[in-house]
Parts: sequence; structure tokens; C-alpha cells
Amino acid sequence: MKRILWYWVVVPIVALMAGACASTPPPKEEAPPPAPPAPTVVTVPAPEAELKNAESLKETIDKYNLSFALPEEYQRANEELAAGKEAMGKDNARAKDLLVSAGKRYNAVLDAGLEKTAETRSTEMNTARKKAEAAKAPRAAVAEYTLAENKRAEAIRLYGEKKYLEAYQASEEAVAAYNRSIEIAEQKRLAAEKKLSDAAQEQEATTSRLEDVSKEIGGGNP
Repeated sequence: MKRILWYWVVVPIVALMAGACASTPPPKEEAPPPAPPAPTVVTVPAPEAELKNAESLKETIDKYNLSFALPEEYQRANEELAAGKEAMGKDNARAKDLLVSAGKRYNAVLDAGLEKTAETRSTEMNTARKKAEAAKAPRAAVAEYTLAENKRAEAIRLYGEKKYLEAYQASEEAVAAYNRSIEIAEQKRLAAEKKLSDAAQEQEATTSRLEDVSKEIGGGNP
């Protein structure tokens, strides 16, 4: 009887414990924390426009021999240009800063040089103009002389507006046009002189022939 009673007491307890063990889920593994986002890398493009601008300004300065105006500034600009080109592709931000600075220095040299040459260019234009007038270019080379006059007026206006580079270029074109008008006028003068010389020689030959004919007709009569 005790065994039966023990059986009915123990069996339910064992079953209850077994059910409790079966219903308890295994502990879950904790997921690792999410990785922090990768830092944003700002890519600076190669400063191609700044390089082109600096090189163009240097080319203009060298073309017109204007570095004399600010030689130290010109040298520093050259150094920054070289350093900027070297840094391109390696450190574009630094390259851009260097090239922008070089461009500013070149601009200062260019303006100073053109301003200092303004008086010289004006003298050159006036000298070429006087030579063209002496060569009779206003009548012998109308198109070229008119172009020179227009460019001279443009250069004077631009110098007054302190647009030195444009003024310098206009004055250079004016001098070149005056010189062309002189060449054309000289060519026409030489051609006219040759024509007169040929006509004179022809006249002399004609006179000589007439004299010979006259002698022949005279037959040597006294």
C-alpha cells in the first residue's frame, strides 16, 4: 500500500519536473554589436582648372617678357606652380592651394608688367604711325592703315580702363598693322618707280631709234 502511494506521489513530481525542463528554452546567444560606419572619405578632384590658369598666366608673362616688374613674386609663383604639379594625384587639396596662390602671384606680376610698359607701347604706336604717314600709307595701303588706327584707338581706351593685357595686345596689333601698311606702301612706291624707269628707258630707246631712222632718211646729205 505504501509503495502504491509512493508511486502516485513520485511519478507526478517526476513528470512535472520533466515538463518544466522540456519547456525551458536554451539561452540565446547575444548578437555582436553592429560595426561602426566607415568614415566618409572626401575625395578632392585634381585641380586641373587651377593648373591650366596658372600655366596660361605664366605663358603670357614669358611671351611679353614682363617678369621684370616683380621678379621675386614671379619666382615664388614658379616654385608654387612646380610644387602644385608635384602634389597632384597625391594631395589634391594641397595642390589646389598651391596652384591658386601661384595664379594670384602671376596675375600681380602680369598687371605690374603691363602697367609699366604702357608708356613704352604708346611711344611705339606713335612712332609706327609717323613712319606710316611718311610712307604715304594712308593712301597707298588704306585697309592696313585703317586697321592700325582702329587698334590704336582701342589700345588707348583699354589702357584708360586699366585693362592692361587687352590694351597691350591691341597696341601690338596696331604696331603690326602700321608696319604692314608701310611695307605695302613701299612696295607700291618701288613698283611705280620701276614703271617710270621702264617708261623712261622705253622713251630713250624710241628716241634713239627715231634718230637712227632720221639719219638713214637723210642719207648723209649735208
